[in-house]
Amino acid sequence: MEAIRRKVATALPEKEILLGETGWPSAGRMREGASPSPVNQARVLHDVLNLAKREGYHVNVIEAFDQPWKRRLEGTVGGHWGLLDAVRREPKFAWGMALSNHPRWPLQAAAGILFAVLVFAAALSATRGKVPDIPDPVWFGVAAMALGPGILIGRAIANVPIESLTAGDWLRSLTMVALALAAPLLGAAALVRGDRVPSFARLLGARPVWRQPVLEAALGLSLMLLCVVALQVALGLVFDPRYKDFPFAPLTAAAIPYFVLELIRRRFNSDAERKIFRADIAESAFAALLGACSVYILFNEGFANWQAVWLTAVFVALALVLLRPRAAPDST
Repeated sequence: MEAIRRKVATALPEKEILLGETGWPSAGRMREGASPSPVNQARVLHDVLNLAKREGYHVNVIEAFDQPWKRRLEGTVGGHWGLLDAVRREPKFAWGMALSNHPRWPLQAAAGILFAVLVFAAALSATRGKVPDIPDPVWFGVAAMALGPGILIGRAIANVPIESLTAGDWLRSLTMVALALAAPLLGAAALVRGDRVPSFARLLGARPVWRQPVLEAALGLSLMLLCVVALQVALGLVFDPRYKDFPFAPLTAAAIPYFVLELIRRRFNSDAERKIFRADIAESAFAALLGACSVYILFNEGFANWQAVWLTAVFVALALVLLRPRAAPDST
């Protein structure tokens, strides 16, 4: 910004140079290496105003208040450019004072710990009193299902009101959080019991879902819903990416249990069992679309955008889960 101002000042030495529309958003999606956050907003405005004062020119800082209506046009980032929030009309930071991007981190950490405990409780309840018979790799898998989602669930919940404006936004955000909560609990129980994720064809086949084992049906339906939501996010970032968010936290928390479940279950499958299993067309189609979208998103957003890199890694992991051979559909 300063380099451009100096070029203009050199070309027009007799004119006063005014910098218009200078600011930084406190929330929203990354753009290359630029990350919206309260800390980055405070840092940018401190640096810009200090520079303007030292060099002796004027700056028009945008904007006084957050303007939620802009979110309909510009997504999450469009409604968070203000120095004061839109609801309480309070400053987002105090000049020269310390600031945190996660001021409620103790509450979020406590929620994550509680959720991790619930994941282990779900696994223990599924052992049917045979805890010593459960192999160590299974418990490592349960620990992974508790650790990853436990770390991310606080951020996932906190981002729901920030990233949701329309009824559709709220529905998608709440669905992703519900999956982030349900998948680790179901996955931990299934891993201990030795249950497998059924194929989509089996769930949608001639045998009604409600007549299938409850845990397996819930696992399969959750995976199916996760694929639909993930693909909706991926296609949005391909065809209309400018103001789309990267909901990596809830999707990661929901995908980890399936990745761990397939990875560990594969280890215990015999060669004979692997011959019975096969990949289905629906899963293959989802995997192909998620993989293709991931390649486009990664190169379109750039490797400096760690949110995009993270989210595409989740899409690839989910695609690998879908390409893992699954139980053949029932013939009944």
